[in-house]
Formats: sequence, structure tokens, C-alpha cells
Amino acid sequence: MDLTIAGVDAYEVTIPIEAPLRHSYGVHEAFTRTIVEVRTSGGIVGLGETSASAAAVRAAGEAIVGLDALDLGPVRMRISQRFYWSQDPLVVSAIEMALIDIHGKALDVPAYRLLGGRHRESVPLAAYCFFRYASPDGAYPQVATPREMAAHAKDLVDRYGFGTVKLKAGVLDPAIEIDALREIRALMPEVRLRIDPNGAWTVETAIGLLPALEEIGLEYLEDPSPGRSAMARVRSRTRLPLSTNMCVVDFSDLPAALAQESIDVVLSDPWYWGGPTRTQVLADLCHTFGLGVGMHSGIELGIGMAVMAHTAVTIPNLTLAVDAHYHHLRADVVLGERLLPKDASGTIRPPEGPGWGVELDPDAVAEFRALHDAGTHANLYVQGSSGGPDARRPGWYPVMPSW
Repeated sequence: MDLTIAGVDAYEVTIPIEAPLRHSYGVHEAFTRTIVEVRTSGGIVGLGETSASAAAVRAAGEAIVGLDALDLGPVRMRISQRFYWSQDPLVVSAIEMALIDIHGKALDVPAYRLLGGRHRESVPLAAYCFFRYASPDGAYPQVATPREMAAHAKDLVDRYGFGTVKLKAGVLDPAIEIDALREIRALMPEVRLRIDPNGAWTVETAIGLLPALEEIGLEYLEDPSPGRSAMARVRSRTRLPLSTNMCVVDFSDLPAALAQESIDVVLSDPWYWGGPTRTQVLADLCHTFGLGVGMHSGIELGIGMAVMAHTAVTIPNLTLAVDAHYHHLRADVVLGERLLPKDASGTIRPPEGPGWGVELDPDAVAEFRALHDAGTHANLYVQGSSGGPDARRPGWYPVMPSW
């Protein structure tokens, strides 16, 4: 079978979500992602997904045409070692995803077998809770108060069986966000709780909140303050574990974080760390140095959710529930049922393949490519889009830390 890489295509899609999600840097009006298709001379098409631009992926793809799809190492070098500006993990990760999909389709096996085999049958997911505006069509109400947040979290737990709830903070006054945690804890005493201010709190604010957070009880506190030094100062004042996907984002960050004792848990990510195989390397390093490992959400669509599931089951020390934005989507670009917990299990199983086990829905792709090209939805964190980072707050732009 000819697995020579014959071409790399990429294009953006925008998919509606239940309601606009608020975060410390603005608001998600919809989820925009780049779909990647790598084609072999033998006719196999591998799928990937990323938040890098389609133009950046296509430009990188030109460098690997003619290579064998099995040669992940040379492909990575061709993409990432052309100059310092080529070292974008969001590009090489999506291409690696597509190549692993090709390998699985060529061998007719699920991707997790190519990644070393699974250590567990399924992956627990966390309910990812955002303060949010009401949906324009009125189908989903706002979540703006502690009581509304607790009701929203309870609805997700009831619907999907999540055993962990993560609150995206850094949006409202910290006292209000702490009250939201209290309301969730009172409503669901058994649930595991996380809070993520995205580095929006000063060290002084974070330290002042620690007694309340310890009383409520957290699985971990994620990125309360920006930077490794600030995280180390907060960590020195609490028994709560600190996790990050902001102050340790590259392998070169690990030595300093260990020396400063900044963190307890690294949140891996098959995009920001350079692909599924690099995520496994990160997990091995975390095991070596006694750090916990979780998985951060990349605002994934169906391809990305499948990649996360296949990768997570192959990592023995990834025992924490995986973060995922996926349950906020109203639709998807892949065929069949969405990869959500069934029977309120709170877990998902990786599709059985071959490869990632998902295929594109041509009609959905056409619809959501058109929605993206129409430009009517703000694209993630992009500044200067219609209305700025939050059209409901004219003239506002994020300043970090905020509180």
C-alpha cells in the first residue's frame, strides 16, 4: 500500500454552541477550528483538527509532500525545524493526528493500539462550566449568578453523569465565583470541584481566597495567578494542589517549574504539546518527576474529541477527568452520534476505528465552512473581531491579572 504523502488540505469551520461562554479574555460566540486532511498516493485520507490557521497548515504541508506517512520523525523535523517561526505545535500536532489516522486506516486498527495500547476502557470527562450569556434564540438561559451556576452544573451532571465539575473563573468578582463554588458544593456534596481563573488573580487575591477554597474542597486549583513565580508563591501557602496549562506549556518550562516548586499537576494537550506522541512523552516526564497529569481542552470538535479519548486511554498516569468543551456544541462535523457520555456514565470510550474512528459529514462540513466564511461569529480569542473580545462590553479589553 502506497502511503506516500500526496497532499495536505486544511480549512476552517465555525460551529454554533449552546450559548456564548464568558472567560477572562472575552467570550466564545461559537467554536472555530481548522480541519486537516492529509491524502496519500494510495487514496487514504487522514483527519486532524487544530486551532492553527488553515493557511499555516497548508504551508507546512508543502514541506512534507513526498515523505512516507509512517515517518513521523522526519515529518516533524520538516515542519518544525525550518526556522524559529516554524516551531508552532498547533500545526505539527494536527498533521501528526492525520498521519496516525492514516496508519490506523492502513492497518485497520484503532489509533490507541498504534499509541501503545489502552490501559483503561474509557475516559472520565469533567463538566466544564462557564458563566454565559443567554443564547440569542432563547433556548438556553444566562448563567450569571452563583445559584444559576449551581443549577447549570447540576443539569450537566444529571444529563451526562459527570463526577467532576470545573468552573471557569476570572470573569466576575472573585467573591461571586467563590460563592458559585459554595452553591455547587451544597447542591452536589459528592462531586469533585476545580476552578480555573486563567491567571486572572493577583498573588495577593489568590492567597486571600485560599482559606475559602480549602474549606470548600478542591481537586486542584488551576492557574490562579500568572507565571511560575506567582504560582510558587500561592502554592507555598496552601495544601491544595496547583495545576497549570499556562505556566508550563513547553518541555523547556518543566525544569524551572520543578526548581521553583510552582505546580503539582501538568495539564497535557495533544495540540499545544505537539501531538499525541508528544503528549505521551510529557506524561512519562510527569511520572518521572512525581507530577500529576491531566488533559486540557483544546475547544475540540468531533475529531479532536476522538484524538483526546484515544490518547488518554494509553496514558497510565492520566487518571484525572479530562476537560472538554465538547458538550457545549450544538452540532459537529463528523458522522454518527456525538462522542458524549452514554447512560449518564460521565465517561467516553474511544471510537473503535480504524484510526480515530470518525469520518467527516460532507453536508455538515459544507454548512459550517459557509458559516465561517460568512464571518458572523467571533473567532475564539481573536482581537479586533466584530465587537471586540466581548460585544456586550463595548470598549472592554482584558488586562491580566484583573483582580
